[in-house]
Amino acid sequence: MTILTSQTTFTINAGAVSLDESAEIYLFPENTGSLALRELHYPADKYAPITYEQNPYKWENFDSAPMTNMPQVKSEMTLESVQVVHWKGYMPDKPVKEYWAGSDTTSSVYAYFMRRLWEYFVDPPVGDYIVWYPKDRTEQGYLVKLEALTIGGTDVISFLDTAIRNSMMVWEMILQLRIIGEAD
Repeated sequence: MTILTSQTTFTINAGAVSLDESAEIYLFPENTGSLALRELHYPADKYAPITYEQNPYKWENFDSAPMTNMPQVKSEMTLESVQVVHWKGYMPDKPVKEYWAGSDTTSSVYAYFMRRLWEYFVDPPVGDYIVWYPKDRTEQGYLVKLEALTIGGTDVISFLDTAIRNSMMVWEMILQLRIIGEAD
């Protein structure tokens, strides 16, 4: 009687390396804005909430969400190549600026509005934040620190007699604020 045998030798190699990565991405929606007015709220209602008389004609570093954490890329030469590092940044890296147009003969804000902003600016809350609601762009509120309030391009608040008699402020007014985080 004949016995048939068969033998096969095979090698099992390690499987291909599989890496799963995830990243949070934010897709900015198309947003033409609304006619809602922006607001500032002081903690514990020490000062009355400020509803802007009119939204700024121009602003920086904000659309539907903050654009303040701009990525930075740095490259350094090494002995054989170049090392490139990409850093995402943090929300408070750059300020948001709001501009109201004006000139020597035109005004875009009333003195009342500037005075309310001045109260918030010169009396920052201790251990807490002012809440900024850019309602024309989003329903989300943001915890902010007011960094600067300038009129006519300087931090000297100047008044023009004929304008202030009519409760108006002339020259361009700029409010600069730093976003610290999202409000609840």
